[in-house]
Amino acid sequence: MRAVTAVDRSSPLPAYFQVAQDLRRRIAEGEWATGERIAPEVLLAREYEVSRVTVRQALAELTKDDLVEPRRGSGTYVRPRQQPIVYDLNLTLGAYASRLREMGFTNRAEILESGLIEAPPEPQRQALQLQPGAQVAYLLRRIIINEEPAAIYRSWFDTALVPGIERSPGVAGSLSATLEAEYGFTPARSELSLEVARSTRDETLLLGSSSDTPLLIITSTSYLRDGRALEYAQMAWLGDRVRFHVTSEAPRA
Repeated sequence: MRAVTAVDRSSPLPAYFQVAQDLRRRIAEGEWATGERIAPEVLLAREYEVSRVTVRQALAELTKDDLVEPRRGSGTYVRPRQQPIVYDLNLTLGAYASRLREMGFTNRAEILESGLIEAPPEPQRQALQLQPGAQVAYLLRRIIINEEPAAIYRSWFDTALVPGIERSPGVAGSLSATLEAEYGFTPARSELSLEVARSTRDETLLLGSSSDTPLLIITSTSYLRDGRALEYAQMAWLGDRVRFHVTSEAPRA
């Protein structure tokens, strides 16, 4: 048995959360290999000097994060580690979806909500270069990668540019393919920003995540070659499932 980090009773963090964090560390350091059963609850409770209820709460957190798997009548086992999703920030969203499939990931979207907005908020209005009184189409989709929720994808479009996109069945498959096939549009470039945010209750339910899992939010505007704004979007990724990659270059003299 490796060294255990004792629960700090003066910490504002709940005891179960501290135990869960230390169990994550022990798993990462290889104390229990993939497929191996971890120490039983009674032993963990003794090691951390907490109740078995606290240990069960800690193991429930690890289960939600797909680190361990409880087996009835047998114990709790370390799950195989997921291949991290590497998001290439140099690519447009459509190009990145194609790259995912090339890397062997299955990738699909579930339409959760769609419709028209008569008075779009200011960020959407400015990003899409809308005239006063313009209408926008809105899509809320859940991205499923390797059959597990990975992100929530919100999109806004100028209805004058892509009429009826909110009703298109194709957006449940590939949004980029739908834009190209039905409207003849392929984004030429995109501008984006990245921030970390705490998930809302609705987002944790949609993604099946724990409340302490951060969301990595990409806000982007994609443009056509003639400079028209095609899509304003926000993608909220589960912070424990995605890594970001970007290529930077020194400015030319």
